[in-house]
Amino acid sequence: MSVSLLVEKYRPNHPDDYVWQNPAMRTKAEEWVKDGALPHILLSGGPGTGKTTLAYLLLTMLGIPKGDILFIPASRERKIDEVQDRIVNFASTWALNDSGFKYVILDEMDSLSMLAQKFLRTEMETYESSCRFIMTCNYPQKIIPAIHSRVQHIKFSALDMNDFVARVGEIMTLENTTFEIEHLLGYVEATYPDLRKCIGMVQQYTVGGVLAPPPSKADQTDGKDYLLEMTALFRSGRFLDARKLIVAQASTEEYDSIYRYFYTNIDLWGSTQEQQDDALLVIRKALVHHAMVADPEINLSAAMVELSRIAKG
Repeated sequence: MSVSLLVEKYRPNHPDDYVWQNPAMRTKAEEWVKDGALPHILLSGGPGTGKTTLAYLLLTMLGIPKGDILFIPASRERKIDEVQDRIVNFASTWALNDSGFKYVILDEMDSLSMLAQKFLRTEMETYESSCRFIMTCNYPQKIIPAIHSRVQHIKFSALDMNDFVARVGEIMTLENTTFEIEHLLGYVEATYPDLRKCIGMVQQYTVGGVLAPPPSKADQTDGKDYLLEMTALFRSGRFLDARKLIVAQASTEEYDSIYRYFYTNIDLWGSTQEQQDDALLVIRKALVHHAMVADPEINLSAAMVELSRIAKG
């Protein structure tokens, strides 16, 4: 028997079950539902703050059937011609629901290059009378102005800590899980403000219906142990091995944090002020290009080649 993911099991299907950012957000959502259709929407904010969940909740509140919803994980489907084909094939057919609108959910929209976003703007205009777009992103500054001007933008901040704790505790109670409050707060402290991550973590550490104490910080790998290994390789002069490691281990969504890591540990690239200044310029250039290039992995690899050359002197 398969074990259901609590994140999916408790994905809200009713507005009362959703942890709203504020009353104004709920009021606006209910106004859209009352009107019978959504505008183009951009939902921006950090991971686990409820963006994709809200997208699906809005469509559930509208009664939109699955056949009228196209979900595209933009971070995985980076070939714009394939994305365009899927959107055109979907949007050019009649909707199954009475509103006459279909909906495209573009998840992690900021992973698309600027060129891809320009093409997408054309599809938004062409099918506006029959298809609406709901986009989510972590970094709204990576979305081109032409799209910003065509959407209603909702910004997500960190959930209120009390609401965060209450939601996780509610799920544990519904699952008949026994837990100590200090243990639950330990998981919250380790994951806040990522609610999705917290729910997944408490499920992982629930054994026999009892929530175990949270692991020590040393045992919480956070999926980025490769950064420590990469640092050791760099410091030992094994630049090629470090580059291969990080490209193999890191996901595209982590590239921003990797550039930040390079900046925070600027001494990796040399001990002199000149070396560190040159490294900073390389990191800045790579970040600028990251939002525009068709293949971020090549961009990251090229940046690491430049940084390695600086470090070698």
